[in-house]
Amino acid sequence: MNKAVKTTEATEAKIIAAATRCFVRYGARKTSMNDIAREAGLSRQTIYDLLGGKDDLICACIRTITDQNLSDVRARLEKSTSLAESLEIYFAETIVKSFELLQTSGDAEDLISGHNDAGKEEIARSHLKHESLVTELLSPYTESLRSLNLTPAEQAHFLVTVVMGLKYGAKSRNDLDALLDALKRNILNASSA
Repeated sequence: MNKAVKTTEATEAKIIAAATRCFVRYGARKTSMNDIAREAGLSRQTIYDLLGGKDDLICACIRTITDQNLSDVRARLEKSTSLAESLEIYFAETIVKSFELLQTSGDAEDLISGHNDAGKEEIARSHLKHESLVTELLSPYTESLRSLNLTPAEQAHFLVTVVMGLKYGAKSRNDLDALLDALKRNILNASSA
């Protein structure tokens, strides 16, 4: 990889990190391109040239957070010895991290909604990535799930839909932990049916 490509990738990562901080701090609706440029220490034109406008940045931030969180899950799963432990890793690296990020947000509703159609579409793609990973986790339990007329993909869709709602609906971190524990027990029961 040549130096120019590395520099561009580093600059893009810097912009995405700055945009994420701004979106969390102010909400996507209230964040301006000037806010992001100031946070990144770059010109607005540089941001537009490299990543496009605010809609593009919203999608890039969602994609980057999703990919990083799922990468963290996969790295930790290598040491997992049980489905219970794998689910705990998945919850910690995705749902708990997102819940904690939302708790620091100046406009959590704006972040939750995806802000606009482009953000909503990127969130939907993010959920599909989550479902793919959870389907992999549940695949060894295909027979048990089949006895309940479920496939790993159906159970993964259910789990991801529920946990995404929990990170928005939990009243506190303790409430979130209790809800995730109840969900984990239900998934484990279904996987050992």
